[in-house]
Parts: sequence; structure tokens; C-alpha cells
Amino acid sequence: MFRYSEILEKMPGVLKIENARRMIRERNSSTKIVVLDDDSTGCQTVYDISILLSWKDPILRETLFTEDVFYILTNSRAYSERKAMAVNRTIAKSLIRLFNPDRLRVISRSDSTLRGHFYGEVMPLMKILGPFDGIIIAPYFKEGRRFTVFDTHFILDDDQLIEVNETEFSKDPVFGYRNAYLPYWIEEKSKGFWKAKDTVSVSIEDIRVGGPERVKEILLGVEGGKPIIVNALCDEDLEVFILGLIGAEKSGKRFLYRTAASFVKVRAGIEDRELITPPKMRRGLIVVGSYVKMTTAQLTRLLKNSKIERIEVEIKKILNNYRLYLKELVEDIDRRLVKKSVVVYTEREYFNLGSENELEVGQKISKFLSDLVRGIKVRPDFIISKGGITSHMVAERGLKARKVKVLGQVSPGVPVWELGEESKYPRLLYVVFPGNVGSEETLLEVYKKFVD
Repeated sequence: MFRYSEILEKMPGVLKIENARRMIRERNSSTKIVVLDDDSTGCQTVYDISILLSWKDPILRETLFTEDVFYILTNSRAYSERKAMAVNRTIAKSLIRLFNPDRLRVISRSDSTLRGHFYGEVMPLMKILGPFDGIIIAPYFKEGRRFTVFDTHFILDDDQLIEVNETEFSKDPVFGYRNAYLPYWIEEKSKGFWKAKDTVSVSIEDIRVGGPERVKEILLGVEGGKPIIVNALCDEDLEVFILGLIGAEKSGKRFLYRTAASFVKVRAGIEDRELITPPKMRRGLIVVGSYVKMTTAQLTRLLKNSKIERIEVEIKKILNNYRLYLKELVEDIDRRLVKKSVVVYTEREYFNLGSENELEVGQKISKFLSDLVRGIKVRPDFIISKGGITSHMVAERGLKARKVKVLGQVSPGVPVWELGEESKYPRLLYVVFPGNVGSEETLLEVYKKFVD
């Protein structure tokens, strides 16, 4: 275990390049950045950008030719690896059919705690959109206090850098892993397709001492689709790396990106912006599906410190009597939502059924929560959805959204969408609240921003 403050003292000083984001935007002028997001929370660092929840030809074609940066929400973290591969394969084929692949910069955005179908998602993209000289691995995520140094990925807790393989995330029943040292993690999660010894590292020293030219030099030497590990302790490290990356790309190199959300913001040259202040409203609906410890702690604070109406969803009733239980809860929500805000949450007992069964049950729970939203007749003033997979299902299935606009963040790492005209509730503000983001107070704080 390392102390964050000690690491910062030992590292070279941060290399700050004036107007770096503007320079990145200018050098992006001939390219389109398409983010394939395995979970609805990956827009947590951007604003004024569209997200497609459908990748059918008309909507994808229109967006490709009118917007320079946009997301396609695959929700593939909720799927089996086989289905995740199929979804990425389909989208990749559509992209090269509609647009010149040499002008595309494709980001496979996934979890900053290293959960997800790493191999199952990047391989179809490499085969169809490639060949690529390398694949950029950049899980750094400032807003979630996730940092990469010494080729190892950490979560910051107070002043302690905790290796991610020592956290609850590495014990995930579907996406668990043993290694925080990324060369070993890559070998582990690629099932040996890439060996640890074949990975390439861009260190903090390379970035802060050598600058963009050193980064470019390293990347120009990469070939054969090798993984490239990006170390970063701050956004300025990413800015330097990306300026070097663009230089290598302009020299003819091609790279696929597998990253967390901070990389998306910097690669697109999006400037940081203040948190948004939502208008005051009266009746909100909060839907909580995530089971991680932070979500449970946040939910507990919300229930203890507000007068919100609360409805606990029993998992066994979902599995044993879906339709009857759905009808019962829809009527209950409508009755309460007429006058007050309501929080609907799954019981906190965790059902560990193991791998594929875990995915199947999790999908059924998310489907039930989305069917609750689809079934209600009383329009809430706003919706907060807790958990990435839950958020996608509620938006896509429950609210029939096909294209949404990211307005910004209401709290660090917590994005707000405005639903499109085609949705059940046009222009509704929809908060996508990741399960593992924030402190114990954050859910309560976000709720109070809308109603107090």
C-alpha cells in the first residue's frame, strides 16, 4: 500500500501545457470520436454530447455526419461475453459501412475499477475496424479517485492508494480478477492472448519529463496490436499523453482505445466545467438497483435523512411472481408519486449465484425496475437512477429513450441527461448515478439539489 502524498512528492512535477484541450480539439478536426460505452455511466465527465441508445442506420448515420463526438450505449456489461462480442461486432460493421474507418477514433469505454468484458469487446473491434498498431489501456478516472502509477491501478481512500485487486470490485462474481498490476491483468483478462511481457508502458516519467514528443516516440515504435498502459495521476498527464498520441496517429499509426471516462473528456478536448444546478422541483422518482457497498450506504443516508416515500422491492417476488408483483408496485408508486417523491430500491441482501446465473438474475431485476417505470402513469418531475445497468434499462426500456443529450454533471461523476422527444417523458431530466461514485452523503445531496 502506498501513500498518495508520498507518491506525488517522489514524482517529477506535473507538465502543464497551456491551452492543451484547445490544441487537442484543433488536431481532431478531421476525425470523428465514437465512444462505445458498456454502461450508461461513462458520460460522467462530458457535457453537450449526444448518446445513442439505438445504433440502427437512420439515427447512427445522421449522428455520424452531424456530430464530431458522440456515445453509443451498448450496455454490454449486462450481457454474457458472447452477446457482448456480437453487439460490438454489429456496431463496428455499421460504422465502417457508413464512414471512413481511417477517420474514426473509437473508444471502448469501460469501468475504472477494471470490471467488464475486456477481451470480448476489444477483439471484435480490432478485427473489424483494424488493423491497429496498439490498444491504449487507460483506466485512470480522476472523478472517481482511480489512478494508475507503476503500471498498477489504484483507488484512493483518504491518503491511501489501494490496489484495485484488494477492493470489493475485484470480487465481482462476473468480472472478478486477481491482478492490479496491469500487464498481469491484461494477460489474465485476455485469457493469455496478450502476455504481460508484450505490453508497452508509458510511465509518469515519460509523460512529465519527456512530454508529448517522448510519448509519440514510444507509440511510433508499437506494432502488432500490443496493449499500451497509460500511467496518469492527473488530467494534465492525460493531456500530454494525448498530444503525443495524436502526433503518432498523424504519422500514420492506428490505435484502438480501452479506457475509463476521464480519457474520453481529454481525448475529445472537452474543457472542465462547473457542476450544473438543476431547477427546483417537487416530485422525483429514485430507482436504486446497484448492490455495491457505497450504494447501500448512500441509500441508508437518504432513507434516514429525508421524508421521501420508500418502496423496497423483494427479489424472490420478482423471480416467482413477476407480473402480479409488477402490477402491485406500479399502482403503489402512482399512488404515492401524486404528492411526494418516491424511492424504489431492491432489498439489500446480495444474491450470489455465480457468473452467468448472476448476470441472468441481475438482468431480470433490472428489467423489473424498468418495467415499473414503463408502467407508471404519473409523470415525475425528475428521475434519479442508481447503478449503470439499471440506468440503461430504465432509460431504454422503461422510458423508451433512443437519443439523449448529456447536460453535464450534478455532482462529480454523476451525469444528467435530457431525454429526447421520442421518449415517454420528453425533456425529462434523468440523473445517471453510478453505483460506486461519491461519498455516503452524495445521493442525499443530489436529491436535495432538486427538491430543497
